[in-house]
Amino acid sequence: MKRSYSCPRCQATLNPNVKVILTAVSAGRRGLVLLSPQPGNYNAIMSEELPIQVGDLVEFRCPVCNALLTSGENENLAALRFRFSTGLQGTVLFSRRYGEHATYFISDDEVRTYGDDLGQGASVNFFGVGKDPR
Repeated sequence: MKRSYSCPRCQATLNPNVKVILTAVSAGRRGLVLLSPQPGNYNAIMSEELPIQVGDLVEFRCPVCNALLTSGENENLAALRFRFSTGLQGTVLFSRRYGEHATYFISDDEVRTYGDDLGQGASVNFFGVGKDPR
């Protein structure tokens, strides 16, 4: 299944190939970060000049329009738009804290959650929906 991610502001595709490309800002320094488009895969490739360490809160920006990608609902999360080849589309929220594994795919019909740190420090509650009890 092909996954396409885009900026919520300018709608630019952020995964033109196999990785999602974002600008990251940490400790006043900027660089590119490549993330896996696969839900639950938390491998990241980042610029060596970024001084990011486990536990740091990272600011993500669109590399095309420079829009801040912090979620309006929860400042601990970043937000992107998603579209799957099946037609499913919506918003994906993921933790801004480096090393924290929490991702939420929100569509009109459901919320799908991925990661070991769901709800850790984020107090996520989307209209009564929280951590998947399964």
